[in-house]
Amino acid sequence: MWNFHSNGEATGLSWRSSTWFILSTIAIALFAETFLYGFLVPMLPYMLRSRLHLSGAKIQKQTSLVLAIHGMVSVVSGPIIGHFADKTTNRKLPLLLSLVACIVGTGMVAGSNSLAVLFIGRVMQGIAGSSVWIVGLATVADTVGGNNMGKIEGIMMSFLYSGLIGGPLVSGLLLEYVGYWSTWSLPLLLLIIDFCARLVMTESRPAEVLTNRQESTESNACAVTEPLLSPCETPQTRSTAGNFWRIILTDERALTALVMAIATTTVGTSFHATLPIHIQETFDWGSRESGTLFACLIMPTVLVSPMAGWLRDRYGVKYPAMASAIFQGVIFVLLGLAGTDFLPWTRVQTGGGALYTGCILALGVARPFTANVGTVELSAVVKAYQEDSPGIFGPAGGMSRVFSLDDVAASLGTVLGPIVGGFLKEYVGYTYMCWAWRSEEKKEEIR
Repeated sequence: MWNFHSNGEATGLSWRSSTWFILSTIAIALFAETFLYGFLVPMLPYMLRSRLHLSGAKIQKQTSLVLAIHGMVSVVSGPIIGHFADKTTNRKLPLLLSLVACIVGTGMVAGSNSLAVLFIGRVMQGIAGSSVWIVGLATVADTVGGNNMGKIEGIMMSFLYSGLIGGPLVSGLLLEYVGYWSTWSLPLLLLIIDFCARLVMTESRPAEVLTNRQESTESNACAVTEPLLSPCETPQTRSTAGNFWRIILTDERALTALVMAIATTTVGTSFHATLPIHIQETFDWGSRESGTLFACLIMPTVLVSPMAGWLRDRYGVKYPAMASAIFQGVIFVLLGLAGTDFLPWTRVQTGGGALYTGCILALGVARPFTANVGTVELSAVVKAYQEDSPGIFGPAGGMSRVFSLDDVAASLGTVLGPIVGGFLKEYVGYTYMCWAWRSEEKKEEIR
């Protein structure tokens, strides 16, 4: 299969550059990235307590910081990666380099015996994850074209959410039954498979994208020798990096979409820092129950997302999101009461655990109607500008920068969620933290 012709071309080039193989490679990459993020969640309290020997009073704070550092790194690295990804003609190399960083970072996290090593490993994982999200989805956009992007992006999100489900569920079960190092062998095996797929993949771009990039290069060459507009240069072929950020970041609809994306991610990721510790303190549940609860939170998202998309297409974004926000507000009130002595049926001894589990499951059903609203709106804003003024964001359309904005918004949420959630839980209690998220859902409804 790997024999070479006399001209040096591999015999497997046709399937290595095929659409299905490229999309499969990116899907594996997205799954692996989110799997690793969720994989650490149930294990983190054990790592901090048993391997790093932290006192119980420090575990909540350090859990929040370890989870938040991933988002902090992505906030900084996302725009830089997006800027250069729109300029490169070879996206395979950055995907491979990001995976090498991820493998090294994961090894450091697994073997960490100090907070410094643990944080450095998380930094490397954050950069790698940001690169996969931005470069990977831009590769998908180049491969399938605009007409099929919505459908293909939905499939990619299914793999992403599957990683979020599988990570905490698998690590919670394995940690309890097979031990620490045997548990870490699974993500390392997944990364090896991911690396092989990215190494074999040969990027294939539509001819119009390559032509636009070539024309842009020729126009820039003309601009070097002639400061004013010359016959081979048009206003649209000039650098539009500054125009993109200025236009999008001053558009009210785009700013609202970014705020919504940040808010929904903040609420969702707050559970990563608080749920494992809360259920251990309140219900005496361990890593197995923690993984199961995360599956209850995310599994419905995979199943309900197609219906949420259909309702958006039929009735628009506003009304499904508004109904979901109201419903989630009620559920957050009940979630905060589960395990307390507020009412007879909320107590631990009389059904508080069942109430808590039911609330988590209900939130998982409702989240798809609000979770992707900001991303959908932001994409619609950028597409509207491009339809009104073709070439406004450059010959490549600026899709990498669109996804980098989305990545920054999501990353800010992953920073704020663990930190704000952990702070509220520690200083005002889990009940009031949930009620604070209820207020946040009401704000989403108003928007």
